[in-house]
Amino acid sequence: MRKIWMIMLLMPVMLMAQEVTVMKQRKFPKTVSAGNYSGITWLGGSRYAVANDKSPTAGFYLMTIDIDSITGELLSVREDTFLTSGLPNRDEEGICYMPYNQKVFVSGEKDQEILEYNLQGQLTGRKLNIPEIFKSCYSNGGFEALTYQAQPHLFWTTTEFTLKTDGEKPTIKRKIKNRLRLQSFGDDLQPKEQYWYETDSTMIHKEKGRSILGVSGLAALEDGRIVVLERELYFPKKQIGSFCIVRLYLVDPSQHQPGEVLSKTLLTEFKTKFNLTRRNFANYEGICLGPKLSDGRQVLILICDSQNQHRGVMRDWFKTVILH
Repeated sequence: MRKIWMIMLLMPVMLMAQEVTVMKQRKFPKTVSAGNYSGITWLGGSRYAVANDKSPTAGFYLMTIDIDSITGELLSVREDTFLTSGLPNRDEEGICYMPYNQKVFVSGEKDQEILEYNLQGQLTGRKLNIPEIFKSCYSNGGFEALTYQAQPHLFWTTTEFTLKTDGEKPTIKRKIKNRLRLQSFGDDLQPKEQYWYETDSTMIHKEKGRSILGVSGLAALEDGRIVVLERELYFPKKQIGSFCIVRLYLVDPSQHQPGEVLSKTLLTEFKTKFNLTRRNFANYEGICLGPKLSDGRQVLILICDSQNQHRGVMRDWFKTVILH
């Protein structure tokens, strides 16, 4: 009886820990130029570093993002400057900040490398030692997601799609899951544990058009858990009727042995659309941990890739999700 009573006592706490508030997405066209923003990381305060997969040269943007400390609503976003090494763009997708040495790491989908930059945008010459198996990625399906946990000092990354070595990737007609390798690295930049992560299979029942299903972002929480951003895009032939389904899942590698498939818990999901009545379509590719609100709730910040405001109808959307 005592055990049952303890379980009932703990149940509301467990449910409360998974509650979220999804804020309305916002755009800031007067202060943020059209871009291909693919990743975001928090530098502290209101400062953020943002990856752009089609930036003029390799590097990252600095942005100032102000958030209401009570509600978590986005108040303003301002693009400040572009910091670059001057080298060719590497299709930079994921970005994370290592606070103890004030360095930024950026993943390149073109070369499947994760390189270290200083806060002036210059390469340091250091990079993560990527296991050879990650070279077998599908075209445009490599390292999209990157995050860093200050405790226990771990980088985490994964590819957007299943590696060729591990099987086929989903398509609109091939309604299967991605089977992804979630890989960690230590502060010494050497690979550590690896786990399997499986996406959902497609939710699209159509047979015509084009779909993209994969993981585009990771956000490491302070307690060791990781928020995984799965998103599925659908594009009909004439674009009208396109949509993006975003699902945020929570995983806890500490509850599994390396090599196991991670169990996942759905935090929230939402859908953006482009049709005759709604034009809020947003392909969310980046996510990061932001500040905590005055009551202790945790802010997650999402950023979308508008393909440089494709055809004049796409917008550079930002969104916050609050973890209770």
